[in-house]
Amino acid sequence: MGCRPDLGLFVLALAIGLVAPDTGALAQTTREPPPEAIELFASGRAHYEGGRYGDAARDLEAALQLDPGSPTLIYNLTRVYELMGDLDRALRYGEQYLMLLPPDDEEEREVAEVTLRRLRGARDYLALRQAAEQGQVQSLRQLAPRVIVRERGVADTPFWITLAAGAAVLAAGAVVGGLALKTGNDASDFVLRDPADQAIRQRRVDRADRLALSADILLGVGAVTCIAAGLLYLLRVRTIERDATPDEVALSIGSDGRGAWLVVRGAL
Repeated sequence: MGCRPDLGLFVLALAIGLVAPDTGALAQTTREPPPEAIELFASGRAHYEGGRYGDAARDLEAALQLDPGSPTLIYNLTRVYELMGDLDRALRYGEQYLMLLPPDDEEEREVAEVTLRRLRGARDYLALRQAAEQGQVQSLRQLAPRVIVRERGVADTPFWITLAAGAAVLAAGAVVGGLALKTGNDASDFVLRDPADQAIRQRRVDRADRLALSADILLGVGAVTCIAAGLLYLLRVRTIERDATPDEVALSIGSDGRGAWLVVRGAL
């Protein structure tokens, strides 16, 4: 999930190396945030880097009071509360951030919605686990948490159609190449018995040349089509949702039950 910092926060980011949300589609206001808000934001970042998430949240909340509606502050409050394990507050700020995104910023909205699904899944799982520990439910074996995974490589209908077309053209090129080779051999083995045979032999040579040219074209087109299919697969990314593995659950939810859920993109 990401956003463009407000003007003052963006200047601060350049000065202190702030890692802020990275989309460029959010509308910005022309006013600068109050200097006190910028100072609190810098202080919150320092607390964050020191692992003092409670102090970071306090300073970011105070900055938001001075600069209401700041996408950068709301985004980073979502991240900090997620790391604190306060999923209800993280969800509240995440929903506010999603509302600030322009409708046409489809990529960033998708990332924000993925984050909200992740937070809701973590919150529900923790609630069920707590209920199980209190004896209110008998088993959580069918309630494994879900994680969002982004994988490079999309084998969808356009990929398969392109790959099949490339393979078919390559096969046709191979067949035509075989015919060209056979016709060329026939022309070479043709025995001239009278003057008219020379014209017959030349026609066979010309046919072999045309077939060879056609084979070259088909093989070239087939190769390019297969390469295009490979690019269709490799250069696209898909987002899938699946059950978390035991190791991922251990990483996502600490032994105290308050750990943050898996992170797809960085924040503060």
